[in-house]
Amino acid sequence: MRAAAQPGWGARPDEAVDALGALGAIEWPAERLGDALEALALEGGLRPRAVVAPIPTAGHLRSADALGAWIDQAAGYLGVEAEPIAARHDELDAALLRVAPALVWLRGGEAPRFLAIAGRRGRDLAVLRADRSTARVRVEAITGRISRPLEAQVLPEIDRVLERAGVRPRRRARAQQALLRERLGAVIVDGIWSLRLPPGASFRRQVAAARVPRRLLGLLAAHASAYTLWILVWMTVGRSILDDHLDEGWLLAGALLLATVVPLRQLMAWLSGVVAIDASALVKQRLLSGALALEPEEVRSEGAGRFLGRVIESEAIEALAMGGGIAAVASAFELVAAAVVLAQGAAGALHALLLVAWAALVVALCVRLYRRRARWTAARLAMTHDLIERMVGHRTRLAQERHGRWHHGEDEALSQYALGSRELDRSQIEIGALMPRGWLIAGIVGLLPPFLAGSGSAATYAVALGGVLLASRALQGLSAGLSSLASAAIAWEQVSTLFQAAARGAAPPPPLPPDAGRTPPPPDAERSPSGAPGALAGAESAGDVEVRPPVLEAHELSFRHKGRARPAVVDVSLRIAAGDRILLEGPSGGGKSTLSALLSGLRAPDAGLLLLNGLDRHMLGAAAWRRRVAAAPQFHENYVLAGTFAYNLLMGRRWPPRPGDLEEAEDICRDLGLGELLGRMPGGLEQVVGETGWQLSHGERSRLYIARALLQGAEVVVLDESFAALDPETLEQALRCVLRRARTLVVIAHP
Repeated sequence: MRAAAQPGWGARPDEAVDALGALGAIEWPAERLGDALEALALEGGLRPRAVVAPIPTAGHLRSADALGAWIDQAAGYLGVEAEPIAARHDELDAALLRVAPALVWLRGGEAPRFLAIAGRRGRDLAVLRADRSTARVRVEAITGRISRPLEAQVLPEIDRVLERAGVRPRRRARAQQALLRERLGAVIVDGIWSLRLPPGASFRRQVAAARVPRRLLGLLAAHASAYTLWILVWMTVGRSILDDHLDEGWLLAGALLLATVVPLRQLMAWLSGVVAIDASALVKQRLLSGALALEPEEVRSEGAGRFLGRVIESEAIEALAMGGGIAAVASAFELVAAAVVLAQGAAGALHALLLVAWAALVVALCVRLYRRRARWTAARLAMTHDLIERMVGHRTRLAQERHGRWHHGEDEALSQYALGSRELDRSQIEIGALMPRGWLIAGIVGLLPPFLAGSGSAATYAVALGGVLLASRALQGLSAGLSSLASAAIAWEQVSTLFQAAARGAAPPPPLPPDAGRTPPPPDAERSPSGAPGALAGAESAGDVEVRPPVLEAHELSFRHKGRARPAVVDVSLRIAAGDRILLEGPSGGGKSTLSALLSGLRAPDAGLLLLNGLDRHMLGAAAWRRRVAAAPQFHENYVLAGTFAYNLLMGRRWPPRPGDLEEAEDICRDLGLGELLGRMPGGLEQVVGETGWQLSHGERSRLYIARALLQGAEVVVLDESFAALDPETLEQALRCVLRRARTLVVIAHP
């Protein structure tokens, strides 16, 4: 790997690129696309893996989908993530200013060219050259280069309109730009990929890449400086008062110190907000990634109520952890400063030791608060889980459970919750109110020995009283900070599983396969004779095995569900060739659905070998495997999400969709017999469905799931009991559609 040059924002004229035509000097050719990804990752502080940069082939550049898939997998191979960005044409400037480090595809030339955006300052972008140096480019220049192919399509028509309208030449340029903005404003522009660390990467790397530690240290330094200046202000003012005359020099010094505190306070507020927002975003991203990485068995073992409890706790952990941690550290510094001040007072070191003992008492009370809050949280989450489960099963309980047992156990749970709430409230009052105020009494009592002995001067007593007040404020902040940290620690116990699950599969991958990111050809590109209707059959076809290459191969696959002694799949071997139509039948509980999950990449086998086009799941990656094998799981594992009908159809393909996607989605729906449904729904494909939208019947949902799998354009489609809810006539129509559109098909059904 080569070291990347730092972005140069200097005033050297040769570093500025403002002319649109001069962008060719900073464009990257397609054969160096892997180098561009590596250079951007280095420049952005993402620390990519020390591997040879991958090189795309001509097949990867034939379409936007193929290129996007290759960039996604190549970035993963380097240890980063490439997030595709799509923006409206009239919002392209703003998008480019916030996506760095990013790769931009420049269309319209003889060969694909790319820009590597490393950073920004104002409306200038730092763009990496192919020699790893940087150039400063106005964002308008890059936007103009990206828009050139789009503008070329409409400019002839606009020029004809302007010519026909007789617009004067000196006004024609402005009129042309206005019409271009009107025509292209809502057009979606893609071909931009923003690089970032994947959610499963080391959290320390993510925090460092977001520059959170640097800002956190800046926040603590600003707090320490402001606090020290505040003490100096009181020292200067107090000296003037205790000397029985107001010295203008000391007063001026105090005013200057006080004026310095104000910008430091503003800096603290800004840094605190930035750190909280950045850290919260990282935590939320990782928790979401961990939730999506959970195995199906882990999800099934949790009820809806427990998941809701985790969501509630995840909301708490961000604010509590950041706010409590910063407050606790700042308060600890203030306590040390207060102890130093007390040691200079009338009571001396004994006064400082009294403060240390009082702080230890606060910590002990916070430990008791933690235990009480843990019991209270457990009771609350148990009640939440029970309530959600009762709400979900309300109709079943009304129909089948005796009326006398509808509220069984609720009084006991409420009593335990009320008892825990009272104990928790007492602890919060002790820590939040009694301890800081109690210190004021204890601190003054600590001054009695020197006062009774007649030792000490007025100045030392003033210093001691100032130290007592400073310590009271510090103890108040310490109590609040430790209380927040205790709550965050309890919340962490609920969400730690999700946080740790995000790191699954983060091991370095093997070398990138030759067809990495290859998008399968469209279904009509390679139509096998077996694709005719009525060709559904078993896999035992010797002629097919000899003539057609295998798509999926399984050798002695075995899988056992967690917590079960008996394996669901044992030593299964099969070979699925391109164009096969396979019907897999068996009794309930025989392992058909488990085999379907193995073939589609939703589960990894415990033993055996599973290959897709000669590559295993680890070589391809889970995401690339699922792009090539689309599955429609059983009805209870498939869902209609709250959103439009079009979104539910195309969520596995791309979103937002292109016009051709919507047309194909409607064609497949009509082939599956959903044309009448589209006619009934007022919004058609844009009708909102789901729990709060248009209600779909069992059969309509089943056909929606089938359409969703077909629209992914995968090489293999696996349908798990997808026809079970259809009447014979609708089943025949749906089967004809599936046989015509799926290149390779596996159907799982009961005998």
